[in-house]
Amino acid sequence: MRTILIVLWTMGSIGCGQAAASTAAPQPTQQRTAATQVHPLVIDPPKVDFGAVPPGARKSTTFTLRNPTGSPLKIIDAKPSCKCTDITPMKGVTIPAGGSVELQATLAVPRTPGKKDAKVMIVVEQYGMTVAQMEATATLPIMASPEYVEALKGVASGTFTLASGDGVPFNVIGSWGLPVTEAQPGSKASHAMTWTTTGVTGPLPQWVVVATDRADAPLVALRIRHESTGTLFDKDAREARQWFFADPLVVAGRMERGANQQLELDLESTNPAARRIPVREGWNAVTGATCATGGFACTLAESKLDGDFVRVKIDFTVDQAPSGLSVVPVTITTATGSGVIPVAVLVP
Repeated sequence: MRTILIVLWTMGSIGCGQAAASTAAPQPTQQRTAATQVHPLVIDPPKVDFGAVPPGARKSTTFTLRNPTGSPLKIIDAKPSCKCTDITPMKGVTIPAGGSVELQATLAVPRTPGKKDAKVMIVVEQYGMTVAQMEATATLPIMASPEYVEALKGVASGTFTLASGDGVPFNVIGSWGLPVTEAQPGSKASHAMTWTTTGVTGPLPQWVVVATDRADAPLVALRIRHESTGTLFDKDAREARQWFFADPLVVAGRMERGANQQLELDLESTNPAARRIPVREGWNAVTGATCATGGFACTLAESKLDGDFVRVKIDFTVDQAPSGLSVVPVTITTATGSGVIPVAVLVP
């Protein structure tokens, strides 16, 4: 599960330049906090559940912030803690007594299946924090349960189930990442799969990818949880170049020979302003995209800076690739270094 916090926060009566302690007599209004009273700001609706949505979708909603009190309420700021979620700028907005304002929020759903939560935490002057929530589940017609391969703390094998939500039978036709087997292959709506790390040499990959014969769900990806994956994967190199892949897998899906597809991926800064580490010039200047796997070709189509992110588009072509599941390493290069992201594709 991925969690994103969007913070709508309020500042108390002590200013940024004032000391926390003071000999002045405390003001009664300064003692009203979220810990001692119900927050006066009403969020309508308090939570939005987008339900099942396609991976990579962007879902938008509008929260109405109501002030039912007899005095104005001032929003000090509204900041998402993750750049993947966009909200209406609210800094300094005052809601009049009995009035309301609208907060628009957009949730960027991961390009791989799974649940994503977002919280918009709001702080209003003299009051405390209150929260607006969003959630969505990136869903394919075929889903894995559990959604992760748990290989932590020496666990070397395990199981997961692949099942079609609509009950339509399908076949498992290949896999990549770890050895994956099925006790009773065949066309059915639910498949019991077994994975193992035995015999895998070198660092574990970050993903297991399973191919099926279902046209609307040709590839299903499961993230591998292991001490060497996640934030530790490629750690030294990512710190040196000051960026990493926000979603470290691109699922191209089913592609015929001769087909071209424009794929999207995001580079995220490892060095936000809060770290106070000198920024390497050019970390966000993408200079190329290449793949050395025979039968495939890719070129850089576009890169666009968006805050701490670089939105990258690449043209990916299947040439004389072999039939079946391939996971193609694509190298993205900026002025500060290169990183490799796998692109999963099924060639019929």
